[in-house]
Amino acid sequence: MRFVADMTNPETGKTYREENNSLQHRIPLNTLVETQWDDWFGEGACWKVHARLWVVAHRRDCDGTPLYVLSRWANFGQLELSNDCFYGFEEEQLTVIERTDSVRRGDDALHWPDK
Repeated sequence: MRFVADMTNPETGKTYREENNSLQHRIPLNTLVETQWDDWFGEGACWKVHARLWVVAHRRDCDGTPLYVLSRWANFGQLELSNDCFYGFEEEQLTVIERTDSVRRGDDALHWPDK
């Protein structure tokens, strides 16, 4: 069996895994980001999430794609990552939020839409 990540890109001569492993994480640790996602659990159960969270770790997918781990805790430090984290976000799923005074006070916090 051959995995797509191990195939050679004819334009570069490198495998897709080699190309992905050469990519750097561009969002630093302890950066506030905004993201949206949803999960379907089946039988009608699901969630839709729109959140501002902290980047607490950098990881890679099995093909070398840079991934981010998010948490509600800003200073995770050297603690072991836990169930308080959300794993596997690609950079395109994240929007960096500038930490202005307005954001720190919550003036610019996410709000439920008016019904």
